[in-house]
Amino acid sequence: MNIRSTINPDYIQMRQWLNQLPGMFDTHGEILYDSRNQVRDIEVAGRHVVAKRFKRPPLHLRIDYTLRRPSKACRAYNYGLRLIELGISTPQPIACIETYENKLYADGYLVTMPCYDPDLRLLRNEPDTHPDLVEALMTFIADMHRKGFMHGDTNLSNFLYRPDSSSPTGYHITAIDINRSVFVDNPTPKQCLRNLVRLTHLRQLLATLVGRYALLRGWNETESVDYVIHSLDQFEKRKQLLSKCRKLCNLRNNHPAHIEVPE
Repeated sequence: MNIRSTINPDYIQMRQWLNQLPGMFDTHGEILYDSRNQVRDIEVAGRHVVAKRFKRPPLHLRIDYTLRRPSKACRAYNYGLRLIELGISTPQPIACIETYENKLYADGYLVTMPCYDPDLRLLRNEPDTHPDLVEALMTFIADMHRKGFMHGDTNLSNFLYRPDSSSPTGYHITAIDINRSVFVDNPTPKQCLRNLVRLTHLRQLLATLVGRYALLRGWNETESVDYVIHSLDQFEKRKQLLSKCRKLCNLRNNHPAHIEVPE
């Protein structure tokens, strides 16, 4: 196994430990998240870091990451550095580590400084009791868009918050899980609004969030909300159709073929 690492110069003293991370990832630290990817909180020389191992991609993407484009881990690392330069809060990137087997990309790891703030999913259950958080979140997203950053997965779990008396909104918001994002020069209103579609599937809450966003941008509130809700309807219809197609394909693949038995 070969290891390639890109390390933030501010953390170059951690090089030896970082290069050992793939071999000890499964046995060190506390698991914070374990689903498609695994995230661990690990203590290194008295300092806590967060290490994320991305799910190993299928073969065609492993070839793609080897020959053509950056892996999710490298994108997340580079995007994190760029966000910090833009003044958009995200956990400080420490390193991107990639492993290769037989010269083919195998696994990717992202290491960052920790952020233990809770996420904004509480708005799903209490949409009317936190207008201050709605204001803080949409102000943060409006600032992201003005700076050309389009988060690749704008659901409420990917935005963290904590009270901050120095902030005009009273809260500090942090973006996480940014590897699928894109940077766009002067994004159009439609591009910005489409980026809000997946904040939540709860229509009333989504209308509240988009309405506040539109007012912050000086756009028509009703037209903005209608556009996003319609886009969500279309997104869900496509998702349901895709799900039905997959089920039909699985049913056909699992159905035994009819075999003619000669008399």
